[in-house]
Amino acid sequence: MESETVIEVKKAHTDELDHLNHVEAVRYLETAREDWFKDCGLYGESGFDYTLSPIVVNINYNYRLECFLGERLRIMTRPGSRGRKSFVLTHEIVKPDGSVAIDGDATSIIFDLRTRETLLVPECLARHLPLRA
Repeated sequence: MESETVIEVKKAHTDELDHLNHVEAVRYLETAREDWFKDCGLYGESGFDYTLSPIVVNINYNYRLECFLGERLRIMTRPGSRGRKSFVLTHEIVKPDGSVAIDGDATSIIFDLRTRETLLVPECLARHLPLRA
């Protein structure tokens, strides 16, 4: 399953050159990941389940092109792979002309906030993520 999140670059998200700040870019990708989790049903029909929390354990992003103030960016989130307790989502930030400005992967786990334990990848996510070889 692929999801798309659209975000316009605001002044507060840029540096002194009106480029998208790298910290804000990571926040955009976090927003896109949350949208993917919602689409998969991780939080259920009633919204966020405050007992489960996706936690990023590794990120690897490539900054390929500048993103500028006012651009409407499409953030594509796609399933990568999964193990028993961790999984990878692949991201692309696509500029209005279709070029890829930022791409990469985020490896995450699902953490139970009550028990403070890492859970097996929930079925609602696992069905979209192929097992690692």
